[in-house]
Amino acid sequence: MVIPPWELFALLDPAYPPFAALVFLAMAVPVWLYMAWDDMAKLKIRNGLVLFVFGVFVVLGPLLLPLDVYFWQLVQAAIVFVAILVLYAAGTMGGGDAKFIAASSPYFMREDTTLIIVLFTACAIAAIVTHRLARRLGAQSAVPDWASWTSGKRFPLGFALGGVLSIYLALAAF
Repeated sequence: MVIPPWELFALLDPAYPPFAALVFLAMAVPVWLYMAWDDMAKLKIRNGLVLFVFGVFVVLGPLLLPLDVYFWQLVQAAIVFVAILVLYAAGTMGGGDAKFIAASSPYFMREDTTLIIVLFTACAIAAIVTHRLARRLGAQSAVPDWASWTSGKRFPLGFALGGVLSIYLALAAF
């Protein structure tokens, strides 16, 4: 399906409640920044970070979202968890990336699937280009212990995945 250019701006208006998005954004950005750094350093996304991301939704969701929306977001998370588990088992992604996608899935509204795909594509490309460019420009001297500098084709997608969540929530909040 081709979207006319004048309708692209409608994609930038997520169906998410703005206040809920703002609160979740305030919780997500610090975690994402730490997760991105840690993922580039160790090529791992820690279980504690993933549990925190999911736990924030579980605890604050009923306070910030209508209960029917909250319930369906949890159902969606269960469905995404199963789908991601299958993709991980097939070897298409790392375990940390799979965990983070499943844990952050309740933050995304199903109605915004096209926006989410566009954001993921843009964030993944931007993260890879930024990382590769930083390596070529000598950033390795600042953080020589990052495993991502020498990981070959493996790339720490936590950098991009956290960006998708943060940008999506920021679009909804503002």
